[in-house]
Amino acid sequence: MQPIAERLGVTQAQLALAWCLKNENVSSVITGASKPEQIVENIKCLAVLEKLTTEIMDEIDAVMGNRPALDPARQD
Repeated sequence: MQPIAERLGVTQAQLALAWCLKNENVSSVITGASKPEQIVENIKCLAVLEKLTTEIMDEIDAVMGNRPALDPARQD
């Protein structure tokens, strides 16, 4: 993930949080922080959302290798 984060000019944590927010399979994102500075850094993930194109999302899925298979019987 580091090369993707570097290419986008963001931290890995920001990339991970933005991925969670953009991912249609994720219903909520919960962050944690022990310092106010961490909250500020986490919030910067919102600016990363516009950088997460379909191509970048596919690249992240390929790197992670754990994209969930959708259940065709499920009708949400």
